[in-house]
Amino acid sequence: MWQFHPYSLLLGFAFFLNLLLAFYLVRLLRIQIGRYLFTMVLGCLLWTGPYALDYLFIHPFWHRVFLYLVHTGVVIACLGAVLTGVGFTQKYNILTKNLWFVLFILPFSMLVLIVFDPVYHTLLKATYLTTIEGRTQWIQVLPWTTYLVEYVGTGIWSFVIILHILRESRNDKPEMRRKYFFFLLPYSIVWIVAIAHLIGLRPFPGLNATPVTLSLLSIWIFFSINYFRVYDIVQLARAEIIDALDEPVIIIDTKERVVDWNFAAERIFLLDRKFYSLDQASEFFKYTPELHLKLKHLPEKKPEHSWQWTSSTPTRNWEVKSKKIRDKDRNNIGLILSFRDVTEQRLLEAKMAEANRALQLGNATKDRFLSIISHDLRGPLIGIKSLLKILNERMDKQDKTVSEMTESLVDATESIFSLLENLLEWSKLQRGQEDFSPSNLSLLTLVEEATNLFELNAGNKDLHFVIQIPTVALVYCDNRMIYTVLRNLISNAIKFSFRGSKIEIKATEFPKEWQLDIKDEGVGMEKQTIAKLFQVGEVVKSLGTQGETGNGIGLLLCKEFIEKNNGTLFADSDGLHGSTFSIRLPKAMIEV
Repeated sequence: MWQFHPYSLLLGFAFFLNLLLAFYLVRLLRIQIGRYLFTMVLGCLLWTGPYALDYLFIHPFWHRVFLYLVHTGVVIACLGAVLTGVGFTQKYNILTKNLWFVLFILPFSMLVLIVFDPVYHTLLKATYLTTIEGRTQWIQVLPWTTYLVEYVGTGIWSFVIILHILRESRNDKPEMRRKYFFFLLPYSIVWIVAIAHLIGLRPFPGLNATPVTLSLLSIWIFFSINYFRVYDIVQLARAEIIDALDEPVIIIDTKERVVDWNFAAERIFLLDRKFYSLDQASEFFKYTPELHLKLKHLPEKKPEHSWQWTSSTPTRNWEVKSKKIRDKDRNNIGLILSFRDVTEQRLLEAKMAEANRALQLGNATKDRFLSIISHDLRGPLIGIKSLLKILNERMDKQDKTVSEMTESLVDATESIFSLLENLLEWSKLQRGQEDFSPSNLSLLTLVEEATNLFELNAGNKDLHFVIQIPTVALVYCDNRMIYTVLRNLISNAIKFSFRGSKIEIKATEFPKEWQLDIKDEGVGMEKQTIAKLFQVGEVVKSLGTQGETGNGIGLLLCKEFIEKNNGTLFADSDGLHGSTFSIRLPKAMIEV
């Protein structure tokens, strides 16, 4: 029969709250503490819902069905409460396979009591109707087996988890300890209400208020989880990212059990096999025993280790990295394996190695070619240049026409020789074979040596040098490099000077440098040309005042040599009255 009972309203309200909470917790099933709290709420639903119906609908058969559901809910709710307590400490590593076995003894025991109850009265010793405050309700007499499972069993569970929480609270930071008491206080109140009901102290006659109290505890825990951020949103995000990876990630604990893995690992290692969390790693790596063997022999003292591995299905090359996982006390609790597909990288490296071998062969060929130029071409060219100079000096006294022809040959030979010298110097510089030995040098001596080299060339155009360099002008540089720079700059000044003009070479002192200006009275340059002079890739070709050719490589070489000596090179011209090339070099170092 149906009847109205105020207790059913109270229990129904608790059921409704748990139902709302269960719908919301579906969103948190991704995290462990969310799943554990959902288990607790599910138990509360089984406890409060049938309990409320047992007050509303009086029927012997359905009374037993309701009680079987209620007592099942009692065990499930207590199991969920214990697991949620573990979640509060975030010490999930204590949930070993043995502990899980112990935890599931009570639900299994309750199932046995329910199965054998119709024959042996293992769950209910007796049940009868009575009237309390004018309303009919059932009274149950429980056997010792029910008390053993529900009170003694869950009491042991609760005692162990309370000790675990208290121990963790001592190890945590003082400001974080209150989160444990947020769980322990309402949890203790639930047990006080349960024990009070057992000894007959009942605020509501004929009603066990424990499920209502436990329902309120589940709501309290839910808000505590959100308040203290126990679920850790960072872990959620990391889990989503790891699952989205195309490369395997596997987590293994210290007992060689696979705790978690992503979808990529499932595709490569499980091959559609059923595998459960906390099963042995040997089973996970069943088809790749070489990996499992490698894991068993990892160095103990190294927190990280990496090696190469080739998979067969599919055939890929992997870089495997293992990293030990430690808790906040720096205790080793497992390791994480990450795999990086390096197949394409290996193919690219092989291609690069082949290209490098071809490049080295090309460089060797080029070096051989330059060696031939240096020894087999440079030597005879020096001889030709010297002979032409002698011939020009003798013909100048005998035959003016032949003298002019030999003069042109001398200039052409000088130009070719200068180009050859620059090419050889440039090649040595690019290959890193250029010797660099800076020392304190006289700027005047360097300039005089360079101008002496071009006496014949300058004389052929009736040019004269005006040198204004004090003897105290000492610079710190490499002798051969700066001589090459001066040779190129003076050669250019002669090439672009008008016949009968002068070339001024002047030194100016600065606090830390000496500036050397080489100024001619030749054709000059436009600003656009000056901007291209020292840029690689820009071709600047021009003819001298007597048709002399230039290739531009000398100025690039000068720029690199000057920069090698911590100096600067720049040019200036108004485009009408000659050009000025200036170099700045550091002053000589004071010898101690």
